[in-house]
Amino acid sequence: MLRAYEYRCCVCGFDLRIGNISAGLEAAHIQWFTADGPDVESNGMAMCSLHHKIFDLGAFTVEPANLSIVFSQNLQLGDATRSNLLSYHGAGIIRPQSTVYAPQKTYLDWHAKEVFKAPGRD
Repeated sequence: MLRAYEYRCCVCGFDLRIGNISAGLEAAHIQWFTADGPDVESNGMAMCSLHHKIFDLGAFTVEPANLSIVFSQNLQLGDATRSNLLSYHGAGIIRPQSTVYAPQKTYLDWHAKEVFKAPGRD
């Protein structure tokens, strides 16, 4: 998964490495493994630790039609967090290097229905 996204977060582009070791970057399941989500590239995205955690908490989701990021209206944000985090709202994810690895609609629909804290922001 990390290779598919060229070792960077698909949301913010975070790509810290210490020597050859990627730090703070994780493979995030879209439909969780514990909810019968398969361990395949199209059910995952590379994310930094922060974006992975808040994705799993339902703070944002990814629209299947255009792979744009949608943040929840339920977030409570301070000024610094608001300006940083919401700068990605409406932007597309950084896409993987091959369409074979692109997030599949089925898994994104599952995340939007089961995890995302609707409604989304305009």
